[in-house]
Amino acid sequence: MAKKKQNSQEKQVLTEWQKRNLEFLRKKESEDSEGIDKENTSIENKVPEKKKVKKKKKAKKKKKNKLKSTSNIPIAQQNLAGLIVFSAAILIVFSLFYISPWSKQKIITVSGTKNALPEDVKVASGILDTDYISYVFLNQNKVARTIEKTNVWVKKATVTYDFPNQFNIAVKEYPIVAYRQTTNGYVSILESGKTGGTVSTSNLPDKFITLKMDDEKKIEDLVKELNKLDSKIKNNIQIINLTPTKATSDLLTIELYDGNSIRVPLSQLTVKLPYYEKIKSQLSDGSIVDMEVGLYTTTPEVESSKTDGDKKKDKDKTDKKEENKTSEEDQDTTTSTEQHSEGESNSENPGIQGQENPTVGQETTLRPSPAQG
Repeated sequence: MAKKKQNSQEKQVLTEWQKRNLEFLRKKESEDSEGIDKENTSIENKVPEKKKVKKKKKAKKKKKNKLKSTSNIPIAQQNLAGLIVFSAAILIVFSLFYISPWSKQKIITVSGTKNALPEDVKVASGILDTDYISYVFLNQNKVARTIEKTNVWVKKATVTYDFPNQFNIAVKEYPIVAYRQTTNGYVSILESGKTGGTVSTSNLPDKFITLKMDDEKKIEDLVKELNKLDSKIKNNIQIINLTPTKATSDLLTIELYDGNSIRVPLSQLTVKLPYYEKIKSQLSDGSIVDMEVGLYTTTPEVESSKTDGDKKKDKDKTDKKEENKTSEEDQDTTTSTEQHSEGESNSENPGIQGQENPTVGQETTLRPSPAQG
């Protein structure tokens, strides 16, 4: 009881300021205790965050170190190194292939031949068993040109390659223009003018041109001229015989399948021979068209009935015509053009000149144009 009284007395003794001071101290104590609790909790929360940050920093450092280690070699140098390794590997493979016998084993085929022998084409190519596949591959055009120059039958050659070691030679041959008659049989004459080879009678075509001449230079010139003619004219030619005269060393006698024959110089074959198509309808069967100097027609009967004196006169006429031909060539171009047009109209219409088809013992002279000589 005494203590209670004392406390109550003390309470009563405290002034208003003291009471306020006590409340302030109590609040401060409570605030301080709360602040300590907050700091403890914040410290606890901050510790693992710092650890996480440190771990992240360590991981980033490791990645940076890895990137630094790889970035020490530039990408260009890495690609170059890979290319060098790849090239070296290929070089090794090719070296081993060249050392092996496979590098020279080739399969060569020939296509497109009709008259030429495939083995002859292979020999003409110049390809040897000891040649490397790479050599033939790099010289395909050279091989083709060699075949064209070496084999008379081959007009065009093409070499193609198929992996791994196959080569094909495709050839285009010269067509046969005529056959030269010899003591050993018929020899083919190609479009190039060269001789192809002997042909057996059983292999000859139904219709062909037979050459009765041995001069190879004249044969080549004749073939060149025949190639310029229309196929209609060429198909009508049966035999071409070289029958030179004193005035014309290259005179040809051409026997046709229609029964007529033509005499024409080789040098003027393409100029004069086409005129035959314009006058053949006016001719009788078995007529002879002489185009040596001018243009006139006759028959075998007329020529056989001539005496030696007549034949001599004909030769003199031919010589005179040859002289006239030389003088006519010196005329001016205008006169030559006018005569040419007049000659063509007369050759197409021989009836205008009052001429008829020749009979036995007669000759028909057709007025030639300057182009015909």
